[in-house]
Amino acid sequence: MDRFVGRAPELRRLEYAWRSAARGRLVTVTGPAGVGKTRLCEEASERARAAGLRVLWGRCWSDGGAPALWPWQPMLAELCGPETAQLLSSEAETVHPARFSRFQAVSDRLALAVADTPTLLVIDDLHAADPGALLLTRFIAKARLPLALLVTQRAPSPLPEASDEITLRPFDPAETRDYLVSNGIERLEAPLTDTIHRLTDGSPLFLRRLVALGAADFAGGLREAIDQSFARIAPETARLLAIAATLGDSVSSAEAAALLDMPAAQVIDTVDCAVQAGLVTTSGTESFAYSHDLVRRAALARLSAAELLDAHARAVDIVGPSARKAHHAVNAASRSPEDARRAIEVCRSAAAKMVRRFSYEEAAALLSQAVGFGEPSAELLLEWSDAVLASGRLAEARVLYDRAADAAQVAGDPLLYARAALGLGGIWLNERRDQLDRHRMLGAQRKALAWLPEHEVTLRCRLELRLAAELVYTGGPVADVIKVVDEIRLLDDDAALAEALSLCHHALLTPEHVRERLALARELISVAAAAGVDILALQGLCWQTVDLFHLGDPRAHRSLAELRTRADMMESHSVRFIVAALDVMLAIRAGRLDEAEQRATECLALGDEVGDADATAYYGGQLLAIRWLQGRAGELLDLAVEIANSPTLTEGEFTFQATVAHLAADAGRHDQARSALGRLTAGGLDALPQSSTWLSGMLAIVEAAASLGDAAVARQAYGLLLPFAELPTMPSLAVVCFGSTERGLGLAAATFGDLDRAEAHLRRAVTANLRLGNRPMTACSKADLATVLRRRGDHRAAGALLDEAVSEATALGMGKRAEVWAAGRVSRHVTARRHDNRWLVGYLGREVLVEDLIGMRHLAQLLANPDVPIPAAALAHGGAEAVSEQSILDDQAREAYTARAREIAHLIPDSSPERAEELRRELDALAAELDATTGLGGRGRAFAGPAERARTSVRKAIKRAVDLIRAADPAVAAVLDSTISTGYQCVYTPDR
Repeated sequence: MDRFVGRAPELRRLEYAWRSAARGRLVTVTGPAGVGKTRLCEEASERARAAGLRVLWGRCWSDGGAPALWPWQPMLAELCGPETAQLLSSEAETVHPARFSRFQAVSDRLALAVADTPTLLVIDDLHAADPGALLLTRFIAKARLPLALLVTQRAPSPLPEASDEITLRPFDPAETRDYLVSNGIERLEAPLTDTIHRLTDGSPLFLRRLVALGAADFAGGLREAIDQSFARIAPETARLLAIAATLGDSVSSAEAAALLDMPAAQVIDTVDCAVQAGLVTTSGTESFAYSHDLVRRAALARLSAAELLDAHARAVDIVGPSARKAHHAVNAASRSPEDARRAIEVCRSAAAKMVRRFSYEEAAALLSQAVGFGEPSAELLLEWSDAVLASGRLAEARVLYDRAADAAQVAGDPLLYARAALGLGGIWLNERRDQLDRHRMLGAQRKALAWLPEHEVTLRCRLELRLAAELVYTGGPVADVIKVVDEIRLLDDDAALAEALSLCHHALLTPEHVRERLALARELISVAAAAGVDILALQGLCWQTVDLFHLGDPRAHRSLAELRTRADMMESHSVRFIVAALDVMLAIRAGRLDEAEQRATECLALGDEVGDADATAYYGGQLLAIRWLQGRAGELLDLAVEIANSPTLTEGEFTFQATVAHLAADAGRHDQARSALGRLTAGGLDALPQSSTWLSGMLAIVEAAASLGDAAVARQAYGLLLPFAELPTMPSLAVVCFGSTERGLGLAAATFGDLDRAEAHLRRAVTANLRLGNRPMTACSKADLATVLRRRGDHRAAGALLDEAVSEATALGMGKRAEVWAAGRVSRHVTARRHDNRWLVGYLGREVLVEDLIGMRHLAQLLANPDVPIPAAALAHGGAEAVSEQSILDDQAREAYTARAREIAHLIPDSSPERAEELRRELDALAAELDATTGLGGRGRAFAGPAERARTSVRKAIKRAVDLIRAADPAVAAVLDSTISTGYQCVYTPDR
């Protein structure tokens, strides 16, 4: 009877896989222990061999201690020759040492080896593989080589590249009965077969063991069946199996002989008895394997705790590969202090080899075990920190480097302290956002530099560079960074140069350096790959991708695809977070706003898990962009205020403050908007520090100035933005795209009244946004251009553009914006005329009758003179200008206040935490004073004389009038809200 009863469909699926191997197939077989995964694959292998395929097997070690990237080495050696297997070793010199390059070289060799011979590769128990081996398996599966790759594992597959996933389950009662009948046990009644099913849980393995014992012996279950098998063999055989079980599932006869201190021939003879009992299998005399992991565990259970410790301790001196030595040393560590010390040294040695062979995650896990064997040394903590950082776990690495620095200080070792101090900064700049934490990090790095001997040139340069680069984020000069990079170039140290190039790139993350950065990123990729520093080679590709997006270069998408593949293959969590953030940006740019919001939430979770300091800021920026496009940005004004006041923002970062001004103006909270804008512009826009978010901050300032009608601020912003007209507006690592900078220039020009420039910029903005594939910002640019055309009197062209913008916005889920633009399609020219003793106010098709108020007279004068600024004093006094007034703060005092504010801003970064806090309080007081004494556009505010009284009375009067209109018709009032601006100068701008 077929021993695979009930598995015929699965065998047919496997047969399809190996018959279509030429197209590249990966099939996973999953299910619990004992369900028959291995037996199913063995049968499929036999059938594949019979059909002429070359079949190779590799088995992962479930008990630890396997060499890094096992079992690929023996399979590659057999398929491609030992030189290919050697590519997975750090000693290979024919390819770049970076892990991705090694994997690619292996894939290329494997493709040649299987090109002419149909091949089936089977990897058993993939759940026991180390992370590096799993990565290589995924890499080869993703390459779609002309072979069939079949893997078994217990958990659901982590291999999204799988062509098919076969899930095996235990037999149900009926299948259990069929199995027993097919194997000659036919005279069992239903209650008895149900009992067998409960005892075996439907496991094919358990059933096979019971069938082998005969129907009379089934009742004790599999454990009893195994124990009975052990009872039938000689005590010396049982002892051999018990002690040898410490060596793993598959045991070398030579190693077992050494472990038991007996001749190899005696081991072979003894094992033969175990084969007869069904406990082990052999394929020759060189080794034997336990018939199942449960058999091996039953063998281990026969050892006392002391015997088990002794066996592991002896195994350390017997086994060859360092990872296996470490496994046994760890298991023997509790035997004595000497064993614990040896375990630490063996783990460090094995981890060093794992790092050289690109198994960073495995090395980190091994070193974390070693740390538990007593008070860890600074060297051990530093090695652990480096491995965790290479794995991309930033938050965890920061904590570990802190511990390493403390240990190095206690040990009095300046070199180890310097390396730990460098690690405190992480792989990015400005990772430490808490000011006390940041000052502590910088203090440690300065101390490390002072403590280092003069002859330690490389370490000194690395520290100097890190300090100079970190200070750029608080106003330090970029020139200092570039100077140290040039010095490091002379050291002929690729690893140090790669680190320097990455930090220099980060320090240059401002709009004016974008083309320089791209050259640095490409050099970094080459240098880091040559040095074998995977994390920096990947970071170079990350920088290149970001730079191409910042340039609006279409090659950015191809670079992102490569970055995604490498980050995924290398399991670099920190870079995967950046890829996820870029995916959010692209979803927003494509107009898939609901999807983008979901992705942003997932991206935040990933960023928090990794420990990226910018995770919350990225999420806030992305959510603000989505809500702004949906016309719902006012909902997030309070969030923007919270982020703007967050202590994790970099000193001098102004973009979220500018966003507050923008959103407040959009929401009609003009006083709040003016206050926020006044604080930003008190020292002049040119005093705002350059940063990776500078373009976005300036765009927010332009938006606020346009809403408030502040021509002076708009003109300043225009001059600063003009050199970057060809760039898209993208903050930080391109995590949001606000479209072409041409749009901001167009808004600014329209605000200070140059409609020719505004039209030219906005036409270029529409073209640029189409090229970028930024559908929402294309619609916004069309709507803005329509407004300018309408102000110029070209109502037909404006109407056509608005129709396009409304249609596109509706399709993209920008419903509220579409409604506003659609309303703008109707004339917004409001008129007010006397009707008996009241006023008839409104626009074509929508007029309301309201009572006569002083504010209605002011409104009528403004409505009769569109786009003409009228002083509040003239409105209040019937056309008479107010007399000149004395400014609250004279020009000399204002200049002194502004100069002191700039001086404080430069002093804060280099001050102690206590002094910095004092300076910040002084700066806040100065800003508040300037805000209170400065009007729009930086003009001085006067004492509350006639003009100030006129401004206040006119504003209140107009507000009362508009509120009266609102009670009669909110739609008419809404138009007045968006077109009437009050202040010392009042103006009605119907086409704004």
